[in-house]
Amino acid sequence: MIPLHSFLFYCGLYALAIAMPGPGVIAIVARALGSGFKSTIPATLGILAGDLILMTLSAFGLALVATAMGKFFMIVKFAGALYLMYLGYRYWTAKVTPDDTVVTTSARQGFVSYLAITLGNPKAIAFFVALLPVAVDPHQLNAIGYLQLVLATLVLIPAITMGYAAAASRMKHLVASVKARRRINKGAGAIMAGAGLAIMVN
Repeated sequence: MIPLHSFLFYCGLYALAIAMPGPGVIAIVARALGSGFKSTIPATLGILAGDLILMTLSAFGLALVATAMGKFFMIVKFAGALYLMYLGYRYWTAKVTPDDTVVTTSARQGFVSYLAITLGNPKAIAFFVALLPVAVDPHQLNAIGYLQLVLATLVLIPAITMGYAAAASRMKHLVASVKARRRINKGAGAIMAGAGLAIMVN
């Protein structure tokens, strides 16, 4: 079982990563604007399935690495902290441009396309590889701990992505404007970099 403080830390950073106004969020917003809130449900399920696959591969892959490296696994944890700081810098300095493209597809196409987008994003698996050893001890990851990670994914992905979709269907400029996305980037980037720094200091 993952200790509560570690699990909450993981959920906090994971929620930030989901909420970043990147390609997935912007596409969800565009879909909500073009086809309505209900059209985002299969897209959200596609993202959810993709994240579950990447999280599972990362969790069990890191567990094998931890077993093989023993005490030297701290190197991986340190590298994860550095990567979080790097992500923070990238989000803080990211250029934000208008994106009003709306693509209308069927429910099945929506699910498959968003699943493919998630699985094909190298940053997604890199984030899991960086985050998991920081928040979770792979040496002690058991079935209950894995179910905790699954629960986090099942709750956070729909809550955040469909929250964006609901807001977009009512208040376009609140979530789709360049200014709003820039502010979200900078705030989340600062928190992400701060978390990486804190991990290195401790």
